[in-house]
Amino acid sequence: MRRTRLSLAALAVASVAVLGVPTAAIAAPATDSSTESTTTVAPTGSAESTEAAESTEAAESTEPAASTGTAESTGTAGATEVAESGEAGAPAEEAAPVAAEPEPAVGAGAPAVVAAAAPADIPVQLVAMNDFHGRISETTGGDSQLTDAGADGVIGTADDVVLTVGGSANVASTVESVQASFVGDGGDAGSSFFVGAGDLISASPFNSSVFKDEPTIEVLNAMGLDVSSVGNHEFDRGTEELRRISAATDGFYSDDVSACEGIEVGVTGCFGDTGHEFEGADFPYLAANVVMKDTGAPMLPPFQVFDVGGGKQMALIGVVTDTTPTIVSPGGIADVEFIDEATAVNRWVPTIQALGIQSIGVLVHEGGTNEGADAADSNGCDTLTGPITDINAAVSPAVDLIISAHTHQAYNCLLDDPSGQPRLVTQAGFYGRLVTDIRLSLDPLTGDVDRSATYSALNVPVTRDAPDAGVQAIVDYWTAQSAVAGDVVVGEASADILRAGAPPAAATRDAESSLGNLVAQAQLEALQQTQYGDPVIAFMNPGGLRTDIAAGPVTYGELFDVQPFGNTVNAITLTGADIKQVLEEQFQKDQARASQLVLGTSEGFAYSYDLTRAYGDRVDPCSITLDGQLIDPAGSYRVVANSFLIAGGDSFTGFTNGTDPVTGPVDVDTSAEYFRTHSPVSPPAADHAMATSDRLDCAGTTAPVPAPAPTPAPPVASPAPAPTPAVLPIAGSGSRTGSGTGRSTAASLAYTGAPVLQLTGIAGGLLAAGGVLMAAGYRRRRGLAD
Repeated sequence: MRRTRLSLAALAVASVAVLGVPTAAIAAPATDSSTESTTTVAPTGSAESTEAAESTEAAESTEPAASTGTAESTGTAGATEVAESGEAGAPAEEAAPVAAEPEPAVGAGAPAVVAAAAPADIPVQLVAMNDFHGRISETTGGDSQLTDAGADGVIGTADDVVLTVGGSANVASTVESVQASFVGDGGDAGSSFFVGAGDLISASPFNSSVFKDEPTIEVLNAMGLDVSSVGNHEFDRGTEELRRISAATDGFYSDDVSACEGIEVGVTGCFGDTGHEFEGADFPYLAANVVMKDTGAPMLPPFQVFDVGGGKQMALIGVVTDTTPTIVSPGGIADVEFIDEATAVNRWVPTIQALGIQSIGVLVHEGGTNEGADAADSNGCDTLTGPITDINAAVSPAVDLIISAHTHQAYNCLLDDPSGQPRLVTQAGFYGRLVTDIRLSLDPLTGDVDRSATYSALNVPVTRDAPDAGVQAIVDYWTAQSAVAGDVVVGEASADILRAGAPPAAATRDAESSLGNLVAQAQLEALQQTQYGDPVIAFMNPGGLRTDIAAGPVTYGELFDVQPFGNTVNAITLTGADIKQVLEEQFQKDQARASQLVLGTSEGFAYSYDLTRAYGDRVDPCSITLDGQLIDPAGSYRVVANSFLIAGGDSFTGFTNGTDPVTGPVDVDTSAEYFRTHSPVSPPAADHAMATSDRLDCAGTTAPVPAPAPTPAPPVASPAPAPTPAVLPIAGSGSRTGSGTGRSTAASLAYTGAPVLQLTGIAGGLLAAGGVLMAAGYRRRRGLAD
């Protein structure tokens, strides 16, 4: 598959036209951008020769094409550049006159006039995936199960079947299968593209997250992903890390820079791999609505152009939910601004059309929920609600389809665009359980999508019938590397410890959970020391709980999968009024864009709430107690929460009022210590928050709990872990060559720039062997969406 990069000059001009940004703001200094080579990616993910790519260079204009002109392809389908005038403002070259054919004589013996056959429509396929979250391995449990229709073709009847789905090797084979089906139906392999809609990395399991999701990027490269929008989780480790892992570290949309430049190899990135250095994503991340605060230019490319055959092209614009600043840590995104999704899309549509491109799609990391009768059907769309409906209603009718994400839902809809014409709006669920097979027909004359012809979408289950061997080899390699620390057993669970609404239903975040309360208690106990001020209450955000804990032996890797972001656990002082504010902030004003988020709390803390009351007055102030004693609004209390919450993540701004902060260990280590100390661990009750319309009388209650002042002390060094044998590197895929030797790298497991992790002696674990180090994402997201 071939894709067309926008040159720096073209992007500079587009920024002037669309954003009003000076050309110099995004043009690379001292760089001749009049020509630019392109990258080609084969459907299976193997790279074609660079010589072939370089041979496709063409001169580009420094001004956008005239609105009445059409940029012609420099070859047949698969050509990778658009021929443009090489001089700013130069008029188009006039076509040479063509001699008129003599008209045939009319009468006896004259040849019959035969009408030329109309050119056929151009079939195009997009295979879409979203919210993969680094699920490179096959998993077990509820996330690996998908209900599908049986013989009657209807979901929700007695003959339904349960499929086992997921795993990147199976995603690869499923994509190959649906692409082969497209070719079998008459499509061209060069007109099929594998696309993503964000959150492909982060909030991922141990075998990817511990390596800062470099394994997931390698897997996506091997699968031949062509393009993706960014998601909110792509910002979990900040903009600098996003540029690194997306191989756009120079800030000028190039993908030919070293992802390991300036990196402490094997410590802060670029982890050990036999004969192979991490090079970043082979595909571009798009971010039309993420702009630099200092220039207003997009942080990453706003759109991507594909040659689809017949001399025509298609463009995909990428945007991410504009709520991202409320669901990731503010410090990591201080240099960018997130603008409205539809506004950003509509700004770039005229620029794309000026290039002569009429077929336009959007990859948007925002979504909705099917609340209709066919909600269980992954292809249903009875009643779609949520932000995606507003985005669809605001996006220009020139956009032919919208591929959505973020809400972890599966649907395929036809929603009216602003002109009243039906437009495809799709989503493929989450974790690589489904891919969406989208079929389009382009008018051969205009290049626009013909919505009256082939215009369909089908969510295809990613079954485990024939995993791709090359992708599986990459997964096996990184799983073996991560096993040193991840397989250490730290304790035992006497029963399943679950998130709210967890199996058999999907987990939710709008109710208290046993798992949330357990994590809060573990964090409180870990910091109940003099140097942290002897805290008395702990809070845990539900979005930080990514999976459940199954009954039986519990490993460090399993606990990491529950909390994969590497937050530190910190202590602050809040007033009773601040605590009341935090509790009120669980219940959002704007229910259309975010759900309520009920915090996990430590033992002895309790309160009641009434959702029928006005925002800000839903929590009864006379019900907020600790060990039966009323929390005094004017009193001071030592409180524990993770670094994400304390920074105001998930819009819990009450935590930002905290004073006297002291930083503690990484969150997952507090859970590991809790299991070592208390095993077998039973699920705690989820009864700290009570929904009731009754209001209590504060008169006659006991005195408020005093808050001890913190007494900072030097952190107590934990015993050094016992030596662990080095892990011998294992050959991964064809891109990894050479035998290599095992090596052990001892380093801090904390995120770069964060306080040093206080190791708690996990049976010699967390020793980085062969580059095995704790990764550091430390952001979260809000609401039911991921």
